[in-house]
Amino acid sequence: MTDMTFAGGNNIAGGYKLRCVPVVGVQSLPTPATSGPMNAPPLTLKSGFTWINIYGTEQTKDYNEGESETDNGPLWAVSTSLFLPGDSADQRRTLLQMSRHTFIVECQDNVGLWRRLGTLTEGLSFAYKFTIDAQAGGQRGALLTFSGNLTQIPPLLTGQ
Repeated sequence: MTDMTFAGGNNIAGGYKLRCVPVVGVQSLPTPATSGPMNAPPLTLKSGFTWINIYGTEQTKDYNEGESETDNGPLWAVSTSLFLPGDSADQRRTLLQMSRHTFIVECQDNVGLWRRLGTLTEGLSFAYKFTIDAQAGGQRGALLTFSGNLTQIPPLLTGQ
């Protein structure tokens, strides 16, 4: 799987980046400290795996995190999405490959804080939906979504 960038010209609306890696590509993922700030230590990738960088249109990024109580303790429902403009055979092939994996995702919010979503046992699912606006000159591309349920609050990353 390769980086997902806007193919076909200038992305007028600006850019937004998130990065992800299939859970199968993670060698080790230390558990964040539960006292003080929820800072995540760096993870180690297996040989042959790298972060997949995904660039999307700025006004289309979305992040949601909600906590609920269950019989087994707290559960955090998380999701992040963005619109990846453009279309190509390579892009579609990569999206199809990605839909067969679960992921650990790192995403940045509007004030520059990075969060890590997912663990080795609680990877995020990936889904995409390709759309073409009905009006001429409208958007054409795929809405990419990573989502899942976690038993720990997503930690913040430092030094990014």
